[in-house]
Amino acid sequence: MKKIAASHSLIEDLVAGSRILANEGVLDAYGHISARNDKRPERFIMSRSRAPALVTAADVMELDADSEAVGGDKRKGFIERYIHGEIYRRRP
Repeated sequence: MKKIAASHSLIEDLVAGSRILANEGVLDAYGHISARNDKRPERFIMSRSRAPALVTAADVMELDADSEAVGGDKRKGFIERYIHGEIYRRRP
């Protein structure tokens, strides 16, 4: 797993949230959630492009204010990450 500045508990909450929402039928194979990084508020976390029911902590990526992966992470992210990033930008 890439080193992410967010707390382990936040990462686990994101994983649990993805799986719960998939299990309850709120998200389908293409749904996703994100969370503001609790240690670096100018960043956020989100899983790589993967079905929410399959997300693990190893799938979580850290994204910067421009919604680009940090730390040299080259995995494919959701294109909708830019929408999430703009929401975090507008609501600091």
